[in-house]
Amino acid sequence: MPGQPPRSHLYVPADQPRFLRAAPRSGADALILDLEDAVAPARKDEARSAAVTFARERAAEAGEAPELWVRINEGARGRDDARALLADGHVDGLWVPKATAGADLDELLALVADTTVALGLLIESATGLLSLGDTAGRPGVRHLQLGEVDLRADLRMTPDSGAGDDLLDWARGLTVAHTAARGLVSAVAPVSVHTSDPEAFRASSLRLRGLGFQGRACIHPVQVAVANEVFGVAPDELADAHALLDLFERRVGAGDGVFRDSGGAMVDAATVRRARELTGRADGAGGAGAGGARADGV
Repeated sequence: MPGQPPRSHLYVPADQPRFLRAAPRSGADALILDLEDAVAPARKDEARSAAVTFARERAAEAGEAPELWVRINEGARGRDDARALLADGHVDGLWVPKATAGADLDELLALVADTTVALGLLIESATGLLSLGDTAGRPGVRHLQLGEVDLRADLRMTPDSGAGDDLLDWARGLTVAHTAARGLVSAVAPVSVHTSDPEAFRASSLRLRGLGFQGRACIHPVQVAVANEVFGVAPDELADAHALLDLFERRVGAGDGVFRDSGGAMVDAATVRRARELTGRADGAGGAGAGGARADGV
């Protein structure tokens, strides 16, 4: 969809060939090959080699493919992961676990500074959350993602009950606010470990979208379709956005500074900005007429 960040980010253990083979067919907008939590310590080197090979083979294939990201390890091993992946040159980004201000992040930023590879910051600790004012604005950072399982443990909170838990809404709000303030691509909503209840996943995803998240991390392929639906743009929503921009351009061209849409709501700069984000239309672009205009009144 024009102007939209990835709706779904699917974690895939990099040391599991069966999962790697299936991942491109999952429908996810972005894949995250996992070298960290999902991989046993004895298999870390094997997982790194598999991720490099997967990235190389994917680059050789024709046609559209999901974005390819890799969650690297912490510390020196993570920097070695990054060097191996950057040398091959076929990944879109690296997710930094337990990201916080300090020498480790500085070194990773230096490694990607002259490349097209972006960084995503996984916020998994109180320190990481409180250092967002420093880390989120660094050049090369594209996404923020809350790692709520680790964050809850660090904060000595109870585990997520899976029943619409709102105890971390304050942290979610901070993550979304820093994403918006720094002009990042998106805040990625946290994973849900409750993979056997897609309706609960849908309900929590709708709630997280309402909080300002623009995509969600998934740990099972069954979650991908739900994330794509919830964080996608429905055809009628896209049609309304095009129609509002058509109306806005007509009214501004006629010299009107303030007006109402067909539903009686005031059209302001924020409304127009959101419509441009949904449609990908630049200022002054012509209407696409998608689905027919429904905002043709004052």
